[in-house]
Amino acid sequence: MEVIRAGKGPMRIAVTGANGDYGKLLLPRLEADPAVESILVLDTKPPQGTRKVEFHRVDLTRYDAEGELTDALTERPVDALYHLAFLFGPILNGPLAHELEVIGTMNVLTAVGRAKLPRLVVPSLTATYGARGNNPALLREGSPLFGCPHSRFVNDKVEVEGQVRAFRERHPDTRTLVLRFAPLLGRSLDNPATRLLSQAVVPTLLGFDPLWQAVHEDDAGRALHLALGANAAGEFNIVGRGVLPLSGLIRQAGSQPLPLPGPLFRGALRALGVLGAGTLPVALLDYMHYSWVADGERAESALGFVPLHHVKDAAAALRRSQS
Repeated sequence: MEVIRAGKGPMRIAVTGANGDYGKLLLPRLEADPAVESILVLDTKPPQGTRKVEFHRVDLTRYDAEGELTDALTERPVDALYHLAFLFGPILNGPLAHELEVIGTMNVLTAVGRAKLPRLVVPSLTATYGARGNNPALLREGSPLFGCPHSRFVNDKVEVEGQVRAFRERHPDTRTLVLRFAPLLGRSLDNPATRLLSQAVVPTLLGFDPLWQAVHEDDAGRALHLALGANAAGEFNIVGRGVLPLSGLIRQAGSQPLPLPGPLFRGALRALGVLGAGTLPVALLDYMHYSWVADGERAESALGFVPLHHVKDAAAALRRSQS
């Protein structure tokens, strides 16, 4: 793994969601960064195999989470907080997911403001732009976030972004960065895209083959780490190199696309859900219908993030993990 010296040391970094997909990508890089002296993990259980971690148990859904967070962040100086507590596995309890992501973020932002932290990093999704027939060829950071009708998974992220934007306006002394990731693909990840592409046959919408982007898990970890030392704030699209039509992405992942007319397509996705495959929810049909391609230029110029992997490499890595 490439070591990036992300900032001046020694630094103390706080992390929520350390056991999730984002946390698993970031923590090894923080461990390897000589500028990072310690990592304050705020979670319900400690991560495994870490040396620098100081664990403080916090459940973001509890009524007393705000106070617990504030105490932990003010006990000793913290240079940055990564708020990574977002769900990507199959969501069986929608209200609980909303409580964790939206109410949990509210608790985190209040604590960060009270502790006057100098830096806050929050991940989001390029899916928050929405997949629409009138999308521009490239979606830039200033594009509106239309979200996805009937998808709590996407719309909760849109609501979180609104909270973070309001926080940044109220607390200009905290350098706040939002990283909007294209679908993450890799061996260690479990999200709607990886579950969809892990099927031997992937239903697609007959007559439509939208362009998709993806981010290799190694590039995603680098982007998160670079945010620690970036002299920038605001939103950043994090995308891999190039694009592929959805059918090409499916084939690169070692699967076979199966074009189906609309009613059969919805039925096929529902059947996969009933069988426990936990793939792309039917509510996310728009992303199988229209293109949603984000421009990564700002991340390159302001963060110094240049993706090393093409979208086809990210899909191929997923294929190798299944072999």
